[in-house]
Amino acid sequence: MNKNVRRVGRPSVTSREEILAAAVALLQQEELSALSLRQLAKQLDLSPTSLYRYFESKQQLITALGENLISLDAASLPARFSSEQRLEALLNQLRRQVLTLPGLLPQFNSALPAEAMVRTIADLAQPIIDMNIERGEAIRHAQSLLWMTLGFALFETSSSADNIAGLFLDLPAELQATSKHLVLNNHEQLWREVMARNIRGIAALNAGI
Repeated sequence: MNKNVRRVGRPSVTSREEILAAAVALLQQEELSALSLRQLAKQLDLSPTSLYRYFESKQQLITALGENLISLDAASLPARFSSEQRLEALLNQLRRQVLTLPGLLPQFNSALPAEAMVRTIADLAQPIIDMNIERGEAIRHAQSLLWMTLGFALFETSSSADNIAGLFLDLPAELQATSKHLVLNNHEQLWREVMARNIRGIAALNAGI
């Protein structure tokens, strides 16, 4: 057999990042419960043993995916951005990322290690600190913003906007004066409003309002 003959077909996987990218692609087509390391290895043209070098279990893979989804790239933001704009951009980045794998959101309580969450909170806290908010208070605001974003994304993926709106069609008359002001069929609008209120409220702390 000629040892110099190159293998034709899919190139071999050489990095953890390639495996995670392939897992994301699979999970965008299938439910999380259907994913297995054996299936992923087959997709990558690897032996299961080779995949186990990177991830010993499905839970380890899910944890790594969760870490990637909440990892923020603060360095990519334009230098001209104000602190408020940086915070807004990071929250939008976080929401976009977690929405790429909505099936993973219910797993976040068990899938996200403390290190990953604290790193994300630190990234969110920095622009708040730059607003001259005391560090401890800024970190607590950042924690709330992380929980808010994950909760909002879970709300978005749990039901379509039309289905949510349909729940409010037959309310008693005494509740309709309130329900008519609810944003029910436009997740983007509601997200922008919720985010803007939170950022304005944090910025107002420095102004003494």
